[in-house]
Amino acid sequence: MENTKVKISKVLKELGVSPSLNGFGYLREAIALVLTDDSLLNRVITKQLYPNIAKKFNTTPSRVERGMRHAIERGFDKGNSELMEQIFGYTVSSCSGRATNKEFIACVVDYFQCQE
Repeated sequence: MENTKVKISKVLKELGVSPSLNGFGYLREAIALVLTDDSLLNRVITKQLYPNIAKKFNTTPSRVERGMRHAIERGFDKGNSELMEQIFGYTVSSCSGRATNKEFIACVVDYFQCQE
């Protein structure tokens, strides 16, 4: 699991997500959790995934959601565009220009599963 988190951290950094943001840790934890139990994404993430992460980081689910959203927005502004194209392709909404939290987590998880 620790080796997995190192790989996740590397990809998040390449996607432009700064490790100094709280959302970086939340995203890393969410991706690691979904890699071990992909049914977490099939459920309403606000009911199970965010509360699980919030409990681990001693914060609230709404702060987890907001932290992830902020980290993703910052990443889309300055991340590696080639890697983003490889991971997200056309799944990103052309209106907002960035992935939702759920889309981001799902695409990065899929990227890791395809690497295996």
